[in-house]
Amino acid sequence: MPTAEPTWLTLPPLGEEISDELKSAMESFDAGERPAARAATSWLRDQALSAYETSRTRVLVADGQVAGFYALASSQVALRQRDRRRLAFDLAVVQIPAALVTWIARDKRAAVEGRTLLLHAVATARRASALQATAVLAVDPFDEETDEMWRKAFGFRPSSEPGTLKRLWLPLRAVVD
Repeated sequence: MPTAEPTWLTLPPLGEEISDELKSAMESFDAGERPAARAATSWLRDQALSAYETSRTRVLVADGQVAGFYALASSQVALRQRDRRRLAFDLAVVQIPAALVTWIARDKRAAVEGRTLLLHAVATARRASALQATAVLAVDPFDEETDEMWRKAFGFRPSSEPGTLKRLWLPLRAVVD
């Protein structure tokens, strides 16, 4: 039996109509047992719709299930002077406009790879950069394990933000080049 092609949907604001099928698919989403995965599952189920004013959530629906999702918001990231110089940014500007991935996760049963979700987030951020200044993609790692995953798997770099778990970033123009 042929299955429908996977489809990206943007969640509507709280109070707007959402299909029973999508509600059910969101309720059955399961990113896994790691602490970051449990938090992402909980956020999608309980907060994604009410977060519309602060971030936009895109879900990948495949075979009637949410295979993965990400949420983006506008933000900033502080870069070190050498990073600003390497990227040809104005050295006087420390806070660089960013598209912040507030949440991203894949269902543990889905065939989709995390890279697919990230590349879609990058493409969305790049489209937004045509309308407003957005130079980098940023993430706030949930814990040390996710910090290491972002750095090793995708090449994210630490910001000059204070704290142990620093905001991580990638230049938008180099992510898919």
